[in-house]
Amino acid sequence: MSIWDALERAAYTGLGLAALTKEKLDEAVDTLKRERGLTEDEGRRLAEELKEGAETARRSLDERIDAAVEKAYKHLKLARLEEVETLKKRVDELEQRLGKKGDSDD
Repeated sequence: MSIWDALERAAYTGLGLAALTKEKLDEAVDTLKRERGLTEDEGRRLAEELKEGAETARRSLDERIDAAVEKAYKHLKLARLEEVETLKKRVDELEQRLGKKGDSDD
C-alpha cells in the first residue's frame, strides 16, 4: 500500500467517524434498546462504550495520520514550516551582520 493510499483511507475513516454525531449515536442506541429490550441503564452504558470506542478510534486515526504525514515528508524530502522559519531567521541575522539588511527588494 502506498503512502497516498494510506492517507486516502485515513481521510475516509476520519470522515466516517465525524459523521457519527451524538444525535446519530443516540438514535442508534434508542433503536438497539427497542430491538434488544435494553433498560435505560444498559442503553446509557452502551452509549458510553460506543463514545469511548469512537474516541479511541479517533485518537488512533490521528496517530496513524501523523505517522503517514511524517513518512510522506521524509519520502518527499519536504521542509517543515519550522525548519523554513529557522533558516529565514538565520539568513536575516547573517544579513544584519553583513550590513545588507534593507538592501534587497523583498
